[in-house]
Amino acid sequence: MSDRIDAIISKAEQYCQPSESEIRKLTKIAVTAKTLIDRYVCPKVIETVLGGSFAKGTWLKGDADIDIFVKINPSVSHEEFEQLGKKIGSESLKGYKMRLRYSEHPYVEAFIRDIRINVVPCYNVQIGKWKSAADRSPFHTEYIKNNLDEGKRIEVRLLKKFLKSIGVYGAEIATGGFSGYVTEILILKYGSFKSVLHAISNIRERRDKNVISIENVDEDILKTFQSHLTIIDPIDPRRNLGTAISAESTGKFVLAARAFLKEPSLNFFKKSGNHKKLTNISLKKLYPNLLIVEFNYSDRSPDIIWGQLKRSLNAISKQLALVGFKVIRSICITDEMKSAAMVFLLESLTISPYAERVGPEIFRKDSTTSFISKNRKESIMIWIDKEMKVRSLMDRKATDAKDYVELLLSKKIENIGITKGLTVDIRTTFQIYTGNEREIKGIVRDAAYRILTTDKHIS
Repeated sequence: MSDRIDAIISKAEQYCQPSESEIRKLTKIAVTAKTLIDRYVCPKVIETVLGGSFAKGTWLKGDADIDIFVKINPSVSHEEFEQLGKKIGSESLKGYKMRLRYSEHPYVEAFIRDIRINVVPCYNVQIGKWKSAADRSPFHTEYIKNNLDEGKRIEVRLLKKFLKSIGVYGAEIATGGFSGYVTEILILKYGSFKSVLHAISNIRERRDKNVISIENVDEDILKTFQSHLTIIDPIDPRRNLGTAISAESTGKFVLAARAFLKEPSLNFFKKSGNHKKLTNISLKKLYPNLLIVEFNYSDRSPDIIWGQLKRSLNAISKQLALVGFKVIRSICITDEMKSAAMVFLLESLTISPYAERVGPEIFRKDSTTSFISKNRKESIMIWIDKEMKVRSLMDRKATDAKDYVELLLSKKIENIGITKGLTVDIRTTFQIYTGNEREIKGIVRDAAYRILTTDKHIS
């Protein structure tokens, strides 16, 4: 089996390695962009440096961004720091298509010959004296350049391609996956793509056992981390790179790693959907259990809308659960321009008008008294069951999920945990419907397909 895995990996390199012509093209664009940006620097800017996967030589074939970091004097205020970053980026690349993006702070994204250029401000600080989230990035670039040889760069590209194929590559909020820097750290730790898969496929139940660190780390620092995977940043040992990786992305990686090691295939490196197709009958069988909230939103950065959507999705799911609806799965989606939707797969869209509450055993005198006191007024009846527990039967506040969510969004939206930045957009434009009330199309169709299908690597 090991020989077969190695043969597949060898063939997969063709999907990952950029050609000489691509390298020349990117290098020329990088030089052009940096030259333009250098013309607009001011005394408060120390220097500009290339960063990211291009500078580290780990970008994927046909999929490269060029990051240029503008290193600003640490004496500059945070407000002026943001203004300088926006001004230098927008003025230097004003002849190209561009837009403002947001991470912890704004930065400019532009395109030169279809290649994305990110102009990111950071403070020119010493290691550990961080003033902004981007301050570590130039150090990351130098660390990887100094520690990755050409062979390991190929291994990084294989891992990136694998993660991209299974849909968990990228640290942006929309994905919650493994960043390029994390893939590089994983290769440095384990030495090869195959070794990373073996390590990930044997993930432990106890989180404190899933610690990935190149250097020794203080145990007291490790105790502060709570993620399923703890990945220590070698530039900043107090930073856990695993925090940004969702439990779902971790789980997908684990199952895909096991599946590949069991049955290696080039399909793990090919661009394809993340789900194996089910029959239309199977899909439509669950359509009546879908609750869909669709709305339009005012212009904002993709980074911001995804964060707002995910928080709002969790808020509505929580409200549904509080009144007795079982949310099996939920998902949000946006076209990153103006349209968004939240889709919920419920066990049932309607539930019984009555709910049972289970209290303590009668031997617990104070708890029993408290339960009876709290439930006496609203209960239809209270009784003792065969296990000597106190129980009560209550009228439910809501029995129809669609009606209930419609009420929340139209009358109570400010008080249910919806992100404030979305309350006006949702309340004034939302449409709510079930999967069998109208044709499901557009971005909602994509979301419905993802929520109703089995991941292709679950076997």
